[in-house]
Amino acid sequence: MTISFMTWVCPDWDLNEVLTAAIRYDYDGVEPRAQADHPHGVDISATKKERAAIKAQFADCGILMPCIATSIQYAQSDEARITESIELSKRHVQLAADVGCANLRVFGGATPEGMSFADAKKRVTDSLRQVAEFAADFDVYVCLETHDAYSRAEDCSEVVKMVDHSNAAILWDIMHPVRRGETVEESFGYVRDYVRHCHIHDGTWSEDNPDKVTLALMGEGQIPHDEAIRLLDTMNFEGALSGEWIASFEPEVVLPHDAQKLREYIQAVGG
Repeated sequence: MTISFMTWVCPDWDLNEVLTAAIRYDYDGVEPRAQADHPHGVDISATKKERAAIKAQFADCGILMPCIATSIQYAQSDEARITESIELSKRHVQLAADVGCANLRVFGGATPEGMSFADAKKRVTDSLRQVAEFAADFDVYVCLETHDAYSRAEDCSEVVKMVDHSNAAILWDIMHPVRRGETVEESFGYVRDYVRHCHIHDGTWSEDNPDKVTLALMGEGQIPHDEAIRLLDTMNFEGALSGEWIASFEPEVVLPHDAQKLREYIQAVGG
């Protein structure tokens, strides 16, 4: 398995700065956050020439792009917005293919007011299936994150199982299922057949308010990432563990610290 970081940790850095940091702090990859006005240039507005240059720049640096993270959500109550989400996903699939990225992050999202969770799941399933069918022609995998109403891996995996398409997968954000009452082992049991990419970030919260999370440096919070890595190693996981920190740490602090801890955890299982 490899380690990477999402550009939320350095939202003001251009692509040169991001890739330089990846090399400096011993990361294998960088996960661009799309739809957030980050200046790295990995965006659907990029021209074919710009996309080719981005792909070449990653390759020249020896840095992977394991995933492009979008903010697209599929649990929509309005048919027009459902169509918009699907079409926007397809444009990002094409972007991913052009820049040499195999995975695209999407969300189920919160359940719309007045809609049952079961009906919302059907809408998410239908949208994800359409995008996965489209993505198959580009060798891109559409990864539903364990987040929002789908924070429990049980719910996330149920959707992907219903989609029943090889290009529909799971992005396992290891924290969110734990906050929602699943153990890491239980969560892994649900995602193991579908996981292609992982988000990592340690944190603390109270049992009374699991939605109020304070992010922590790796090993200083409540998430047993060492256990998650041990479990991933049992399936010979070849994807990335990607750090996602939003307005919590200076990159010069969290990037070297978490890279070192993750390397220790991976080394401990012989990775």
